[in-house]
Amino acid sequence: MRVKLAKQAENKQPHKYKLLITALVLGILAVIIGASFTGVCAISVGGEIIAYGENKKQVDKIINRLTSEKSQVLGQEVTVGKDLELKTTKSSKEPLNEQELYAVLAGKVDFVTRGVLVKIKGSPELQFKNRATADSFFQKLKERYRTGANCEVSIAEKTEIIEQEININELDTIERALQLAQQGKDKPIRHIVQENDTLWDLAVTYDTSVEELMRLNPETSENLQLGQEIITSGYAPLLTVISEFELTQEEKIPFETEYINDSSLPRGTSKTIRQGEPGIKKVTYRVTAQNGKITEKKIVTEDVIKEPQAGIVNRGTKFVLSFRGGGALVWPASGSVTSRLGPRWGRSHTGIDIDAGYGSQVWAAGPGRVVSAGWNGGYGQMVAISHGNNVVTRYAHLSSINVKAGQTVDSRQFIGRVGTSGNTTGPNLHFEVLINGAQKNPLNYL
Repeated sequence: MRVKLAKQAENKQPHKYKLLITALVLGILAVIIGASFTGVCAISVGGEIIAYGENKKQVDKIINRLTSEKSQVLGQEVTVGKDLELKTTKSSKEPLNEQELYAVLAGKVDFVTRGVLVKIKGSPELQFKNRATADSFFQKLKERYRTGANCEVSIAEKTEIIEQEININELDTIERALQLAQQGKDKPIRHIVQENDTLWDLAVTYDTSVEELMRLNPETSENLQLGQEIITSGYAPLLTVISEFELTQEEKIPFETEYINDSSLPRGTSKTIRQGEPGIKKVTYRVTAQNGKITEKKIVTEDVIKEPQAGIVNRGTKFVLSFRGGGALVWPASGSVTSRLGPRWGRSHTGIDIDAGYGSQVWAAGPGRVVSAGWNGGYGQMVAISHGNNVVTRYAHLSSINVKAGQTVDSRQFIGRVGTSGNTTGPNLHFEVLINGAQKNPLNYL
């Protein structure tokens, strides 16, 4: 029995030594590893470590320096964001020196201030450093559309100003806010000019007008170049500034023309006995504008300064052929020719444009029968008159029509007034002559 116990003791002895050696080795390793890890300050933003400092005191010193500098620049208190966390720990990472740490913290840490958020129709749109800056922005925006001392200016949209912490890098300056308020945040739609593109074509494609395209592209002429970039839709402003004011101006009163039948003159001809003269009136309007564009004009007062003088014209009743050619037609409006028959803007111009003022009288170029009177697509308000022998004249872009289909008219009879209806770049009379359905040069028949 004693022999057996002695053998067991001998067997346990090596095992005991092994345990002691293992413990000793682990202890030495712990000392070595512990010596390689030093106490540092881990800096985290949003749960992610961005750097290590020597200690919390060093990091706090740099953060205080940064907040002080940024507060001085902004003119109000700046603090660090809530997602910054400092934690003392042990790490094998070497801590950054003050200069390196300053650069990292300045670039990766969020700095905030107690600013204001501006909501427009419930949507957060603008951020300012304080309420005074927001108030100054609204005041300057209104002043841009104030036309005088008696002009009332207001904002159409519902706006809210809410105080809250804001990242100083996301603050809006007054200048940038004014630009956003007037132009919006959306980018405009652009079109690259293709072969045969014209401003009229683009106006139809993008549901706009030639005038609007010219406004959006002030350096663009009517002759588009292949590959040219054209802005086809403008910016949507963040805010609508409504201005209301009174506007007083002098306006012309159109004169009427009295026609007297004269049997000594051939039918279709006329003779002016007295030239009509427009009158003058002084009109005061109550004007409403949105972002500088007039949307409504109401007459407040209207005083006639000078009455118009009616014109007197003798018109022939003596029967002659309704169309002779080579001077048989009379000028349908007073004004110079600004565009002739032929190629224009990449397409064929089917008549001539006569530069007459808005509201000027339009006369029948010869006797005949009105075949149509009303809206006709790009021609706008248009009158067509058949003169016999398959000769038809057209009068387009009218503001008003004074005849009806089926009505018989005489040469120089008042049929409507010059306007801007349909596809036109301004007030003018578009005049066409068709013989057997084909467009002819009106200048050869006037």
